[in-house]
Amino acid sequence: MTLEIVVMIKQVPDSQEVEIDPVTKTLNRMKARNVLNVADDNALEAALSIKDRVDAHITIVSMGPPMADEAILECMGKGADRGVLLTDRAFAGADTYPTGLALAAAITKLGKYDLIFAGEETSDSSTGHVGPGVAEFLGIEQITYTHSVEFEDGYVIGERELEDGVEIVRAKPPVVVTVLLGANIPRRQTLRKKIDAIRKGVETWTIQNLGIPAEWVGFKGSPTIVRSMKTIKEKERAAKMVRVEEIGGLVRELAGNGIINVEAEEK
Repeated sequence: MTLEIVVMIKQVPDSQEVEIDPVTKTLNRMKARNVLNVADDNALEAALSIKDRVDAHITIVSMGPPMADEAILECMGKGADRGVLLTDRAFAGADTYPTGLALAAAITKLGKYDLIFAGEETSDSSTGHVGPGVAEFLGIEQITYTHSVEFEDGYVIGERELEDGVEIVRAKPPVVVTVLLGANIPRRQTLRKKIDAIRKGVETWTIQNLGIPAEWVGFKGSPTIVRSMKTIKEKERAAKMVRVEEIGGLVRELAGNGIINVEAEEK
């Protein structure tokens, strides 16, 4: 029996080039290079590692503008079998709640699913909400913050990284698994798989394909509202050249300003 795996990914702005629109209070995605979210790449690698060992079929699902198909094709170039992009003006401005709702509706439309993978969080919001949200919308189990995932004897076994140790969880599919950033080393694309991905192409679904009301998604369906924001400027720092004979004076100055603590040596 073929194991049906879904990997949820997101195309995000490069963290070094991010800008915030001062009017809408949302990310301006047109002014930054867009890349595959790194933790999602780790999630894909976890799914591909399972596919290396068992008969499995991997579908990539993402929500975003039309250009997000580039990230899906990248995943297919690494070994995923199918790509689906949810793209519609109705989805614009969605926070994590309607995003999880739309993704869950898409996964339901796919039909059979056994494992659903996602990165622990995305670099453009870092909430960690979407994976668990999809599990709740679908009414299935979830294993979060995993750094190791196996599929054995019909069960998913995940090692969760906790603050005070490691927890091993065993669950029967269907189950959502979120994977930690840096949990593995993602593989590269191959030329043959890149060519196959381009030939297959990416399926695009709109809100009509999902069969859910427009007011459930996008800005209308988002309970989160950003009222204001501000940019925090870094403190200006200056260097100062100090000669050897001036070190004693510098130490006294720093101690006097409470920057360092100097204790007298007992003789």
